[in-house]
Amino acid sequence: MALEQREGKYGNIYHIDTMQFNSPNVTSAFCYSDGEKSCLMDIGTSDNIDAVLNSLVKHGISLENLEGIVLSHYHFDHGGGSCELWKKMKTINKNFKIYTNSITKKNLQNAEGHVNGAKTTFGPFVGTMDYIPDEAFCIVEFDDILPIEFSDGAKIKLIHTPGHTPDHCSPSIINNGRTIFTFAGEAMGTVYTDVRILSTPTSMPPNFRFNDYINSMDRIKKMKPEIVGLCHFGMLIGEEDINFMLNDHFDFMHKFRDGIIKAFNENPSTEYVLSQTEYLWEGRTKNDSMDDEGKKAFLKNLRLALTYGVMVDLGFRKPKYESKTL
Repeated sequence: MALEQREGKYGNIYHIDTMQFNSPNVTSAFCYSDGEKSCLMDIGTSDNIDAVLNSLVKHGISLENLEGIVLSHYHFDHGGGSCELWKKMKTINKNFKIYTNSITKKNLQNAEGHVNGAKTTFGPFVGTMDYIPDEAFCIVEFDDILPIEFSDGAKIKLIHTPGHTPDHCSPSIINNGRTIFTFAGEAMGTVYTDVRILSTPTSMPPNFRFNDYINSMDRIKKMKPEIVGLCHFGMLIGEEDINFMLNDHFDFMHKFRDGIIKAFNENPSTEYVLSQTEYLWEGRTKNDSMDDEGKKAFLKNLRLALTYGVMVDLGFRKPKYESKTL
């Protein structure tokens, strides 16, 4: 199956490993470049900036011609490094902008609650999310086109794909009526296995909304992207494998949600719900590039958070650190 987990160039699309958590194959960023102008898609945390920029330079992308960054959503591991990136890039290209919608901007400028909650799961790997001034942003509302003119006629459309978060978008490269590439972010699951394409959920509290999430997957499928970028981790190439992942994730998410409901009705403790849904994760988190101890701790905390996110959406739990985004 065509799950590509190596950095590299695919047409005008560049796949970048942010080296999040100091580990390979955890978080992807992408860049579109026509050889003259370039636009980055996600950055990771404030600690990942140098790794991303060094990768761009290694692939021959001039930082002076990097027009900006378009974000999938505000979370620390995707848009968290935006402030530090903007500070660094404005000395290289004074026109560099953070392209995003107004909800993501608001959340980036008021990130304290999100950072505090993220630290309970990911500890020292969260980085910083300082206030970003208004001048750093170029607002692009949902489903609008970024104001970047590429020489090959390509356009970047900010496709709204809520569910993981209400502000979540899947920036897509459109050219001559074709969807060349969709950066799905966390709109259609993640892949933490290097063995085969098996998905894991992205139901992070407090803003996960199941029905929106399912509808967003259907929207991506109808766009018929030729390549899909996953933020965790890699690229799906070709309709067959993209549809396989979408169908697998659709089935998994319904089983995951139903399993949580059943277990909660038997015993409402989080520990019980985790124990009764553990079997659903079998075979879905094998990745030899992560060391055993680090992988075990990361995946344990991740599964707890993702289960809790579904429970918040169902009304079984209340948010602890971050308020729901309206």
